[in-house]
Amino acid sequence: MLYLLKANVVLALFAAAYYGLLRRLTFFGLNRAYLLLALLFAAAYPALPMPALLPAGAVQPLAGPISPDAIVVASSLPASAGIGWLNIVFYAYLAGAGFLLLRLLGQLLSLALVAARSRPGRVVGQPVRILAGAAGPFSFGSTIYLSEAALADTAGLPAALHHEQAHVRQWHTADVLLTQLFTALAWPNPAAWLLRRAVLDNLEYLADRAALQTGLDRRAYQYCLLRQQAGGVPAPALAFHFSFLTLKNRITMLNQPASTTRQLGRYLLAAPLVMALALGYTGARAQVAPTPVPAQKPMTKNVTYYLDGKLTTQAEFNKINPDDIQSMDVIKNAAQRKALGLSNSSSDGIVSVITKANVNSPDVAAFNKRVPLIPATTAQNASVAAVTAYVIKNYPNARLETVSIVNGEADRYKAIFIENSQRMQLLFDGKGQPVKQ
Repeated sequence: MLYLLKANVVLALFAAAYYGLLRRLTFFGLNRAYLLLALLFAAAYPALPMPALLPAGAVQPLAGPISPDAIVVASSLPASAGIGWLNIVFYAYLAGAGFLLLRLLGQLLSLALVAARSRPGRVVGQPVRILAGAAGPFSFGSTIYLSEAALADTAGLPAALHHEQAHVRQWHTADVLLTQLFTALAWPNPAAWLLRRAVLDNLEYLADRAALQTGLDRRAYQYCLLRQQAGGVPAPALAFHFSFLTLKNRITMLNQPASTTRQLGRYLLAAPLVMALALGYTGARAQVAPTPVPAQKPMTKNVTYYLDGKLTTQAEFNKINPDDIQSMDVIKNAAQRKALGLSNSSSDGIVSVITKANVNSPDVAAFNKRVPLIPATTAQNASVAAVTAYVIKNYPNARLETVSIVNGEADRYKAIFIENSQRMQLLFDGKGQPVKQ
C-alpha cells in the first residue's frame, strides 16, 4: 500500500506539470519522452534508496544492537491490529486492477481474432492486412489494417496510409501497451487516466505531423479527418486509427503555431521539479527512519539464550529466521533468573525466543509457567499502547515483536519490530514519542 501511495502521488505531480506547462507545446517528441518518464519514474521511485536530506541536528530515534536491559511488559503485539480496513481497500484495489488487466487481455485477443480474419495485401508498395466490409484504417504493432471500404476511398487513402505508417515506424504501440498497463495498476488515481489520454493524444499528434511531412496538403488532410468522422467506421480497441473523440484537439494542434525555443525551458522546470519534490520527500522520510539492526548480530554481553522453552547456544540463536519468530522476551529480573536457576553473576540477561511453529508446545508452556512475565502497571500499559499505536501508524508494513520498559531508565520504552526482513529498534518516552538515546 505504501508503494502504491508513493507511485500514485508522483503520477499526480507529473500529470499536473504536463497539463499545466507542456500540453499545448508542439514539441511532440519531447512530450512523448516526458510522459514515458512519468510512468517509469513513478514505478521506480518508491523503491529508490535515498539518503537523509534534513539537517544533521534533526531528532533521530535510537537505533542500535538489541541489548538485554529491559523488562518485557508486552510481546507479540500484532502490527496489523485495528487496520482491517486497509485490507478491504487493498483487496478492492486488486479487484479493479484484475478486471482492467483481464479487459486488456481480452482486447489483445480481439485484435488477434481480427488479424486471423484478415488477408495479406499490398498498397503502394506497403504490406497491409485487408479486412472485409467497412472499418476505419488502423494499425497495431508493425501491421497496418485497411478495410475494403477504405481501399475504395481513393481520396482519403494516402492520408490514412501515411498516418498509420508513422505509428508503425515510431513504435507507438509500445507506448500504448505500457500506458494501458499503468492505467490498470493505478486505476483509482485520476492522474493515471489523464496521463493515458495525454499519451494517446500526443501519439496522434506525432502521426499527424509525420503524415504532413510527406508532402500532403494541410487543408486536404483535415478534410480527410472530417470525412473519417462522418463515416463513423469503428476500429478495434488498442489499435491506432483516426480518433474521432479527439478530432477537435488534433485539428487545433495541426494549426497551432510552432512553439519557440524559449518554451523549451518548461521541460527544465516540469520533470526536474517533480523528481526533486519526490526525492526530497523520500530523503526527509529517511532522516527519521530507524537504522536497521542486523537480525543475526551477536549480543555483546554474557547472555543466556532460550529457544522454544529450551536452553540453547548463541550460535543456534543467531540461525533463527526473523520471519519465524512469534515473540522475543528480553528480561533481567532477579526473580525470573532465580526461577531458571541462574545467579545474579552468572549471566547479564536472558533472551527467550518463541517461534511460530512451537508457540503451543509443552516446552514453551512449561517455560512460561516457570518464568511468568512481570505484571505491568496501568501507566505502563498506557505507554505500551501509545508506542504500539506509533509503530502501527508510521510503519504499517512492519511486524511488531516487543514493547519493553528499559531497565534503569525512567519512563523509557523500547519497541522492536521487523520491516523488510530487518529487525529494527526504537526508543520512546512515556507518551509514545521517539526520543534520542
